[in-house]
Amino acid sequence: MERQAGFTLLETLVGAAIAFVMLWGLVAMADRLVAAAGAANRRVVAGANAGRLIERLSSEAASSLAVYVAPTDALGRSNSDGHELDFYTQDGAHRGYAWAYTFDRATQTLTHYALSAAGAPLAGDMLNDIDSFSATAATVTQLGIPSSPAFDPLFAGANATDVPYSFATMPNAIGGNRLVVVQLVANGVDRSVVLATQDAPTAFTVVVNYTPSPPPVVTPTPSPVPMW
Repeated sequence: MERQAGFTLLETLVGAAIAFVMLWGLVAMADRLVAAAGAANRRVVAGANAGRLIERLSSEAASSLAVYVAPTDALGRSNSDGHELDFYTQDGAHRGYAWAYTFDRATQTLTHYALSAAGAPLAGDMLNDIDSFSATAATVTQLGIPSSPAFDPLFAGANATDVPYSFATMPNAIGGNRLVVVQLVANGVDRSVVLATQDAPTAFTVVVNYTPSPPPVVTPTPSPVPMW
């Protein structure tokens, strides 16, 4: 009777080891793909959140009388590192309103506070997963200085005058044409914006030079029309 050939124990163990290594490699590859997809998704979400926050800050600055960096934050801590950004405006009856965005590095959160001189600040919206947030006060003259964080090539060589304005009801709020540069990093997404109030230059400026200069426009005086 002819004996059938089979696998030895050693061959079986070697085959099982090879299959295990291949399976482990496939699992590791799948894990890396899932991790990469998760990281990409978090980056997209962070970019969208950062964009919405920048738009919100810009809109609030444009409708405010002052955007500034107060010496202390809403909780009474030193704001020398610029972890808080403050806004101030008034209603039609000249009643003042102030609010702030305060960054907590320990919890990586940015919290909106409604400020009141008579009571404790009231916490509102909170944005999570913020790596860093800083606000730096600047003057309009720094728009044309390349070494300034507020530098804008559009204003290179521009001759602007700093015109600050203080409010009696909120001494720390410096308005006029003062600016604030905000730097925001969220999950690797780095965004920055220069904030200006409704009284300061925003958006862009178009300068037109005519060669030669156009002649003055003369508007003829209309002749009186007889009543009868």
